[in-house]
Amino acid sequence: MNSYNLRHRTLAGVTIDLLTTGDLLSLLDRAVRIRGTCLILSHNLHSLYLYHTMADFRAFYSNASCVYIDGLPVVWLGKVAGLPACNAHRITLLDTLDTVLGEAEERGWRVFYLGSLPEVSTNGIQLIRTTYPRLVISGHHGYFHKAGPECDDVISQINAFRPDILFVGMGMPIQERWLAAHISRVNASVILTCGATLDYVTGHAYRPPPWLGPVGFYGLARLVSDPKRLWRRYLVEPIVVLQHLFVPLVRQRQRSHYRP
Repeated sequence: MNSYNLRHRTLAGVTIDLLTTGDLLSLLDRAVRIRGTCLILSHNLHSLYLYHTMADFRAFYSNASCVYIDGLPVVWLGKVAGLPACNAHRITLLDTLDTVLGEAEERGWRVFYLGSLPEVSTNGIQLIRTTYPRLVISGHHGYFHKAGPECDDVISQINAFRPDILFVGMGMPIQERWLAAHISRVNASVILTCGATLDYVTGHAYRPPPWLGPVGFYGLARLVSDPKRLWRRYLVEPIVVLQHLFVPLVRQRQRSHYRP
């Protein structure tokens, strides 16, 4: 247990948290009240691939307060390992964003979204303000120099806004590397990485039908929609992940079966 009342699990040596959407909202509430810096990351097959192939990415994840599951295949891996994982433990921020923003509006949490192209950021923030008129929200696009004066100015804007929740959506591993370099300078109660969430919300990126996620075909739909860009992520990276995890998963399952 820790200050956020989480019971961390291990998936073949990788730390994860079996959270439901309700658990995530409770975690946000606790973190805002504590006023520390709660770093919330997630794992899907792509992040597991980066975790096992990039030392700096892996090191950054060791600093996370919470790592929830984003992707049904990771739930399946958890079941193979003998963990009490189920479909309710799959939290995709894109599908959960409305719930989080609604909670933020209700509780008066201040939200800052960092990421996406300038026009996507502008349109997305305006769309959110229209949908949640009482929500205090601001943002900045993700296309800035990740070090130097321009970066310093972005951090100053974030800190001047005093966000309770900071979304960082610049894609993996850019968002993680930027946070690793600058998180000590960022004042926010909660920091969540969120990839291209705003691009999907505004329609600038293809969003598969939500019902495909719970049945495990979300990635397949994305692959079919953009095979040239995504073929490696969905056809090659899972094989690499299994090469790293297969033996540890089998051993973990055996230990769970023989545990008294």
